[in-house]
Amino acid sequence: MWECHASIRVDHVQALVSDMDADHAYTPCEMFFPDVAPGCYDPLTGRWRKPASTAEERVYQTVQHERILKYFNTRDGYLELAFHPDGDLWTYLLDHRPPLGTRIEWAVEIAEGLAHLHSHSIVWADAHFRNVLVTQDHHIVLCDFAFSLSKPGPCHQFTTAPPPIFLAPWGYYGRPATHVDIFGFGVMLFALLANRFPWTTDLLPDADAQSEAAGKHGRRQFDTMDDPYLGTHFGGILEKCFAVSYATGTELLDDMKRVLKTWCSTTHQAMSLAKVCHLT
Repeated sequence: MWECHASIRVDHVQALVSDMDADHAYTPCEMFFPDVAPGCYDPLTGRWRKPASTAEERVYQTVQHERILKYFNTRDGYLELAFHPDGDLWTYLLDHRPPLGTRIEWAVEIAEGLAHLHSHSIVWADAHFRNVLVTQDHHIVLCDFAFSLSKPGPCHQFTTAPPPIFLAPWGYYGRPATHVDIFGFGVMLFALLANRFPWTTDLLPDADAQSEAAGKHGRRQFDTMDDPYLGTHFGGILEKCFAVSYATGTELLDDMKRVLKTWCSTTHQAMSLAKVCHLT
């Protein structure tokens, strides 16, 4: 997470990454979270211990759901959380290249978690792949709520921002604060479907590519699916995410369920998604 002004622009993003070593091959974590200490694994308990913050502790204590990282307790100033050795979704996508059906299922599960947060008037405010973990049974959970907000007003001034590719355009300021989560989800959905981020060629765009994409988003230029069949099914959801036409994750999840039912009925590729397709 980078500290930034609410009116973050592309030049701010470029300044944040200007001191990176161009000769070093950065991992997603190193590129965008160079100063973050997310905690440590405790081999005695098999849990992840993370320095506690008031906001994050409140979310974990308030919102318990199968799509939210399991919280056990707070002890000696540390949150005790479930440990998932497969790590974050960004790294997992780069290392394993899961099939389309799995990626679509994960998109639904992210939407489930987002809907549950919003139903409790909580804005994640940090929606991106690094904060989505892959469980050992190949499902996902949302995590990292240190910058989450409880019942923020529509003109809340965000003082933090995700990596620039996930950043909601500044021009959306004044809309319900959930817009930052909805836009971030749209970027994740696009990447899960296309195996690349909007306006880029892969899942690990460098700082310049991310800045350029963020600039296009700021000018209301949004990428579309290369695959016309995916575009036919999911293009409408992507458009509504990028335009933040959804007020909450619940509205988004309802649309995802509707589209998935159509998808499952028209393609054999999605038949393995029986559980997802029968969501009610």
